[in-house]
Amino acid sequence: MGYSVDYKPTNRRRAKRTVPKNKAQRTKDIKNAIRWNIRQLEHDTASTAYIQRPLIISILRLNRISPHADPSGDNTFQQLIADGWVPRPERFAGSQWFGRDDLLQSLKAYVRA
Repeated sequence: MGYSVDYKPTNRRRAKRTVPKNKAQRTKDIKNAIRWNIRQLEHDTASTAYIQRPLIISILRLNRISPHADPSGDNTFQQLIADGWVPRPERFAGSQWFGRDDLLQSLKAYVRA
């Protein structure tokens, strides 16, 4: 004699993706975010030689590309650095600083590519 087990179906579903489904769409989203906000970055940082990383991310609104997976936007910006589109930062007092002129030039080149 055995025992009986009740089968209760679960409501398991696949996880919803919070980032674009393919790399081409993500790249397009990053380029559009930079294209639409680069003038604001130029305007807001006109009198400085160096810009901090969090300021760049917030002005370019890189945190809006995948708000659930990357709410701070650091991974998106790090992807640009790793791919070689943005020059590596300099460190002053434990903060990452980017040269304004080099940064703007490289971001404009990325948008055109």
